[in-house]
Amino acid sequence: PRIAAYLRRVTRSPEWSEDLLQDTYVRFLNAEPPRMDERQTLSYLYRIATNLVYDGWRAMRREREWEEVAPSAETMPEPVGLKRDDEEALARLSPRERALVWLAYVEGYAHRDIARVLEVKDTSVRVLLFRARRKLAGILEEAGLTPEVLG
Repeated sequence: PRIAAYLRRVTRSPEWSEDLLQDTYVRFLNAEPPRMDERQTLSYLYRIATNLVYDGWRAMRREREWEEVAPSAETMPEPVGLKRDDEEALARLSPRERALVWLAYVEGYAHRDIARVLEVKDTSVRVLLFRARRKLAGILEEAGLTPEVLG
């Protein structure tokens, strides 16, 4: 369920995220990874899922079909656990920023784990996450969703 929720938020496409989820587990089972604890296994699955998302976006960009495939915010089903305003704010972040925010604040991943999943340097995660948070805060403020309003 955690990988499925991550893929739905990052891709913003329920249908595509289901396909990616299946591909993630197929790749995981075919890879025959070394023995890992539960946390390492989950990180490994996030990495596979993220790589599949990036591969998919690259393929779509090459084919110039991205605008036809990605659903708009209006066609997205009501998300579970997020308010509509939160979902719309997240949708305005780049895919990488959404992945950073999701892994850090929903999954509670440490920076080194996020770095492994997104294949960036450990030292880059702090800066990238800071920028993503600042951008998200600006989006929320622009929408009038300040801490005072949310109470």
